[in-house]
Amino acid sequence: MPGSEDGSAAPSYSVPGTPVVSLEYPCIVENTEKAIDMLGGRKEVAQILLPNNEKPLGLKFRPHDPAGRTVIPHNKQTNNLLLSITVPKRTGRKRKRGSGEPFQESPADRHSRKDVAYLLRSLNDNPQRYQTEVVGSIQSTHVWRTMPDLVYSSMGSSFLSEIQTKVLPQQYPLLKQWSLPRTYGLANTETVPPPVLSTQSLPINYTYRQNPAVKTVADPQSGKQVLFNLAAPAKLLTYQCQYNDAEWPDQPPPNCPPISERPQSHQQLFQTMVKLFDERPVWTRRALLNQFPDDAPCAAARHLIAYMAFAIRSGPWRDTLCKYGVDPRKDRSYRKYQTVMLLLAKSAKAKPHLREDFERSWARSKDKSSHIFTGKPPFPRDGQVWQLCDLEDPQLKPLVDTPDITLRPECEIRQLGWYHSGTIAKIRVALKAKTDALISNEKIDEEALARFLTLPDRLDFSEVAQADEGADQSQVAYLPKDAAQQEKEWAIAYRTLCRTIAASLSKAGGAQANSKGAQVLGSSVAPMGYGLEEDESDEDAEEDNE
Repeated sequence: MPGSEDGSAAPSYSVPGTPVVSLEYPCIVENTEKAIDMLGGRKEVAQILLPNNEKPLGLKFRPHDPAGRTVIPHNKQTNNLLLSITVPKRTGRKRKRGSGEPFQESPADRHSRKDVAYLLRSLNDNPQRYQTEVVGSIQSTHVWRTMPDLVYSSMGSSFLSEIQTKVLPQQYPLLKQWSLPRTYGLANTETVPPPVLSTQSLPINYTYRQNPAVKTVADPQSGKQVLFNLAAPAKLLTYQCQYNDAEWPDQPPPNCPPISERPQSHQQLFQTMVKLFDERPVWTRRALLNQFPDDAPCAAARHLIAYMAFAIRSGPWRDTLCKYGVDPRKDRSYRKYQTVMLLLAKSAKAKPHLREDFERSWARSKDKSSHIFTGKPPFPRDGQVWQLCDLEDPQLKPLVDTPDITLRPECEIRQLGWYHSGTIAKIRVALKAKTDALISNEKIDEEALARFLTLPDRLDFSEVAQADEGADQSQVAYLPKDAAQQEKEWAIAYRTLCRTIAASLSKAGGAQANSKGAQVLGSSVAPMGYGLEEDESDEDAEEDNE
């Protein structure tokens, strides 16, 4: 034991063997009796003073509410001392400082609560008059760190009040007085609260911190201090147009910065994109990226689009980039740039990378012909949106290049464009069948698909009704009695697409065929995965949140 400055031994003190348990009470204690009741009463408190007791002491904020959950503390071992410090008792008499007036009694001060500031002031005012005594060693400390659970209020509920007063006390005389309510059905029913309302027992440390990229700068116009995010992405200025907009833009947004201010690599890519849109006025994002040079900064294309084209977000040309001044709705020669959207199958036989979610980015595929559908592998993992001009499959190309005499006299701007419903339905069903076969590595019955493509390009539901009365059914059906199940599914999808499209384009819901017609070509349930207007795409031209 180290000695003092004069060389004498340091004084030693004995610690009494009185057992002491410390409680870090999570409340401000003003009434000791109520605090003991919240701990379970004097009997429970006496249990923790027994030697080698490791049982935690529960705390109930509503001790007389059986539905209230007990908050359990952590009983940790400690090696502390309990000191008893005695300071001179304040009489409460006062008089004006510096005067010889007699002291005056202040009864209210005697009963005032002594807080920490008061006790520290007493120690400072009596440096030679206070006494210190070691009461005992603190061997364990009960610490509350968990949060109490929520309590379901039963105020005004007669059923829950009887449960709490007669059932939960677990006393037979009270339980004998209770009986189930004699109500039937859903009349006067009450919800019994769950035993646990909150599963979060520990408070969450969110560690809020300022974004280091956010700086405080002065507004050049007002001079006020504003927050500016240096790492925020540049805002996209591309116009987003819908199928029913009266006019589509014919020039870039006025707030586009001059192209000369961009890096040299961006300016070179800009010139390439201008030439591409001169050659072909409507592009999908995948097809446009496949035309870029190998060293082109593809990520910059999403910002350069605003200088030469706008995005079409819905309608027959959905998810395409269209050159300024071009309106495909007014010229039938642009019909080949219409898009077909599919919901790709997630077959169990598909390769793992095809079962992943498709990326919505400006990353270019290694295969520069991934936008062209030939009906042969490999199948691109982002092959969800196809332009009709890129369908080079021998069975699909004749449908795209159908003569002008078989086209619609006017453009249907919502779904069909310049084609009739039968043509669009056959393209969608055949393309879906071929893509599913490529994904699952299965063969498709080419002969059956060829018979399917002989269905009429225009399906009138009045003709289906006439067929039931003895008309020529070859105009509305082709299936022989021994047709395969796959052929029947294609026919059902074809007819259902035609009916669904007709119903969506008509405010009255479209004509309805009778039950016999439904047996010929299928049901009226909309097929899944054939690219109706409600389906989502992985190639939305510019993300919605940007």
